[in-house]
This record gives sequence, structure tokens and C-alpha cells, in this order.
Amino acid sequence: MTSQSPAYEVVINIIYKRTPDLKLNTEYLVKTHIPMVSKAWAPHGVLGCTVTQATPASDYAYIINVRFKTLEGWQKAVGDAEQMGLLMADVPKFTNGMPDFVVGTVLEGGITEVS
Repeated sequence: MTSQSPAYEVVINIIYKRTPDLKLNTEYLVKTHIPMVSKAWAPHGVLGCTVTQATPASDYAYIINVRFKTLEGWQKAVGDAEQMGLLMADVPKFTNGMPDFVVGTVLEGGITEVS
């Protein structure tokens, strides 16, 4: 087994529960909103973002995973009232859903090799 220190410390999962009335425009999310997030949060240390569509059997429909180098960077990003205002004003343009947020610190990173 090979392990290495993670390249990031904090993972933020923004999770949309599967509901009958959920609407989420993935094209707008990926092509417009995520680049806005990257630009707004770059000064605070955002490292990347992925958007996942969950399998139909899941209780959740979409998961947005955002990675920051440090918890302090994430806290500064969400504390940036001007940028957060712009980002939050954009949300209704791609969804009518209300997500759950799960913020956590990475315990271990790297690749596990299976023999």
C-alpha cells in the first residue's frame, strides 16, 4: 500500500437531495457557475471542483466537491461577502434545489495499490 500526504486539506461537498421537483441545469453549472467559483475563490486557495451526477439508486442527485488547500482559505472564501453575494445570486440560474453542505478535513490522501 502506498500513501502520501494529500495535496489539499479541506473538502466541501455540496449535496443536492433527489426530490421529484429538483431541477438542476448541469450545463450552466459546469460551464458558467463553476468557473465563477474558481475565479472568485482563487485568491483564497481553491484547488479544484468536480460535479458528479449520482446513480439513480442514490438518495442524492448531484454532488459538487470543492477542494481547498486549507480550512482558513475556505473560511476566507465564504467570508468574502462581495464574492459570496455574486455566487449566491447565480444559484437560482441553475437550480431550484437547496443543498446540504458537508465540510471536512482530509485524513489521508494518495493512491492505494491493490495486489
